[in-house]
Amino acid sequence: MKIVADANIPFIKEYFGSYGELVLVPGRSISSSDVKDADILLVRSITHVNEKLLAHSKVRFVGSVTAGADHLDTKWLDQAGIVWRVAVGFNAPPVADYVISVIAAMQNRQLLARDQFKAAIIGVGNVGRLVAEKLSFLNANLVLCDPLRAMVEADFPNVQLDDLSDLDLISLHVPLTTIGEYPTYHFISKDFLQRQKPGCILLNASRGAVIDSSGLVKHGAHLHWCFDVWEHEPKIDKAVLERALIATPHIAGYSVQSKTRGIDMIYHLAAEAGMIEEQPISPITIPHQQLSFSGESHGWQDIVLGVFNPMVVTAMMRTLLLPAHEYGPLFDEMRNHFNYRHEFRYSRIVDAKLTEQDRLLLQRFGLRM
Repeated sequence: MKIVADANIPFIKEYFGSYGELVLVPGRSISSSDVKDADILLVRSITHVNEKLLAHSKVRFVGSVTAGADHLDTKWLDQAGIVWRVAVGFNAPPVADYVISVIAAMQNRQLLARDQFKAAIIGVGNVGRLVAEKLSFLNANLVLCDPLRAMVEADFPNVQLDDLSDLDLISLHVPLTTIGEYPTYHFISKDFLQRQKPGCILLNASRGAVIDSSGLVKHGAHLHWCFDVWEHEPKIDKAVLERALIATPHIAGYSVQSKTRGIDMIYHLAAEAGMIEEQPISPITIPHQQLSFSGESHGWQDIVLGVFNPMVVTAMMRTLLLPAHEYGPLFDEMRNHFNYRHEFRYSRIVDAKLTEQDRLLLQRFGLRM
């Protein structure tokens, strides 16, 4: 058996190294010549898997260590009889943590009220549900927008996209789609942007192309942009990068824990599909971290930002990318080497002077006190 895989998939050797020939190739460089004799292809979101790539190959299974499938031509794969699977929901916990980190940063900068702010969550699937749960702990006035859920759930409190306004925070958690009744490609455009009030925070941790970048620059200057994903990655628009309050290199779903979770899910899905025979895997220790906050009193925002501070990554990203001429590889390098962030529930906080209310809130977020 021959397996071709993105070289930057964590623990790929531990999970698939014993099944024959394992060939590791950078995800953006995987070509038809690489996969022509392969049985299994394992990718991330940066590899477009379609007829052009696989038409003359022996590939029978495509596994993507991603929550979405917009980089896969699933219609063609189905027609070709190629089994495909994605790691649905594997990155939901770190994305929800990321949203809380952004909120903490915005509140510390006094750009978002500390209580009773109005927030819209657009896309309430695996990630959006968890984000909604965490925002409920902050007593946010939540508005949910997910017409696809509303079509199948009679009691889902859906608010139409065209009715979303007067918001303090908009958090996007949708797949990237171009067809269907509710396509999301560029669905955040001129009319939506102009309808929002000045100072509203637009947070995108889904896919970059759901926002029309050119429309954003022209019609969204009155909003605070907090972006983890970007149109045209890795050659993102420097004007958007320079203007964004928070800018991170597509790592909202990245954590030490999610990287293990994703490959583990794909491994078991490949076994369930009959592509490999499941074998005992040497235990991979799920790491935890302990952070000390001794000294002065802290608010919950300080603790969250001590676990992960998106403002620090923003400064690094601007410093690295803005002066560079060929900055696409630098974007990928930042993303591929982002391997130090822990999820809240794997973080223990000690010696922190907190109010009882903040301590309880952090525990609800998943941090161990």
